[in-house]
Amino acid sequence: MSDANGVKLRRSVMLRLGSYALCVALLTGLALFFHAGIRDAGSWGWFTLGAMAAVAGLVSLGHFAQSASVELVKQEVGDTSVVQGKDSEPITPPDVMHGAKAAPDEEEVDYLMALRHEFRTPLNAVLGFSDVLLSGIDGEVNESQHEDLEIIRASGIRLKLLLDSALDLSQLAGGQLRMNIERTDVRELLARVAAEARQLWSNKRSAKCALPEEPCVTQVDQGRLCRSILVLADFLATDHRDAEIVLGLASSGERLAIEVTAIGSDRLSFDALPNTSEVLASEDASEIRRWPVAVTAEIISQHDGSLYHGNAPSRFLVRLPLQGAR
Repeated sequence: MSDANGVKLRRSVMLRLGSYALCVALLTGLALFFHAGIRDAGSWGWFTLGAMAAVAGLVSLGHFAQSASVELVKQEVGDTSVVQGKDSEPITPPDVMHGAKAAPDEEEVDYLMALRHEFRTPLNAVLGFSDVLLSGIDGEVNESQHEDLEIIRASGIRLKLLLDSALDLSQLAGGQLRMNIERTDVRELLARVAAEARQLWSNKRSAKCALPEEPCVTQVDQGRLCRSILVLADFLATDHRDAEIVLGLASSGERLAIEVTAIGSDRLSFDALPNTSEVLASEDASEIRRWPVAVTAEIISQHDGSLYHGNAPSRFLVRLPLQGAR
C-alpha cells in the first residue's frame, strides 16, 4: 500500500512545516518588538490574529490530508479484496471488512497525536524562552521590553489553550477522549489556575482565591480541569473588563462546587450555555469565541459533573462528585 504510505508521509511533512512556520512567525514577532521598534497594540493584535489563522489553516489542511488518506485506503481495499463469485456478484471477505474499518480509526489517532506534538513543541519553546528572558538570566530587560515579553507569553498561553481545546473537541466528536484521572486536592489546582491566569493577563489583572482550610480531595484529570477553569475565568475577564475575578471552592455532602465569579458585573455573558454543535454550526463570527466554553462543558460532563451559568454577578458554577467515581 505504497500510495497510502506516501499520503501519510506528505501529511506528516505538512504538519511539521506548518508547526515550524508558526514557530518562526512567533519568533519573528518577538524580533520585531525588540529590534524594529514595533510597540503599538494594533501591530501585536494583527500578529496574534495571523498566528491563530495559521493554526486554523493547518488544522483544516491536516483534516483534508487525513480524508484523502482514508479515501485512498478504502479504494485500495475495494480493489484488492473484492472476489468474484459464480454469479459475478462482488463478495468482500469479513476479515478485510474489519481491517478496512480499523484503518481509519488508527489514522485518526495518529493524526491527533502528531498534531498535538507538532504544535506543542514550538509553543513550549516560545513560552520557555519568554520565561528565560523575563527572569533576567540572559541579561536585564527594561520596563518596556518586560511588558512586551509578558504579552508574548500571554499570547502563547492563549494559543495553547485554543489548541488543546480544539484537539479535545476532535477527540470528543470521535469518542476517543482519554481521561487521565488521578487523586487531586482541588485547592492546589485552583491556586495553580490563579497563577496561570495572572500570566495569561500579562500580570495586569489577577484572580483571587477564596479557598476552605480543609482539603477538598477528588479524582479528576488535573490538566483538563485546570485548563477548563482557566478558560472560564478568562472568558469572564474578557467579557467583564472592569470586574474582579474570584475563584471559590466549597464542598457539601458528596458534591464539590467550584465558582468562578466576575465581581461587579450585572449582566449575563450569554443567555444559555453554548454546546459544541450549536457553536460550530453558527454562521455568526462572534459566536466562535464561545466554543472553548462549550468544550469545557463537555470536559466537565466527562467527570460526571455539570456546568451552570448565572448573573448579578456573572458567574460559572462547576459541580463535581467528591469521590470522582468513574
